[in-house]
Amino acid sequence: MSGNSSNQQQQVTANGSTSGWDPTVQEKIVLALKHNGGLNRVQATLRQRLDEAGWSQDLREYCTHLFRSGAAVTYDDALAIIMKRIKAGEADPTGAEDGVPAPNLAIPSSAQHDGADAVKKELASLLNPEK
Repeated sequence: MSGNSSNQQQQVTANGSTSGWDPTVQEKIVLALKHNGGLNRVQATLRQRLDEAGWSQDLREYCTHLFRSGAAVTYDDALAIIMKRIKAGEADPTGAEDGVPAPNLAIPSSAQHDGADAVKKELASLLNPEK
């Protein structure tokens, strides 16, 4: 056991070959959702709800203002600022924080609920594929 550490992954046998990768339950679910197109359907539902709420347009306009004002110079700059605005969950109409007026970029509750429903539907279809 000298070369065998408890931190090493256990070898898994599948179809007569071994692999060092043992997917977790979450990874198996994600792979199944990718395989059956469920992930694309969930993404489409979320995108549609965000567009309907005006969130996508607000995000585009805010991102444009960040670059034009110089508050963001790189993609990483813009991403950090935008993620902070999303987590803040409130508007900054005066631009007090970074000099750029910001809309409320919190994810709308309608998109959250419909997204969760889409995920539940896709997971149910994995468990009961005949329905």
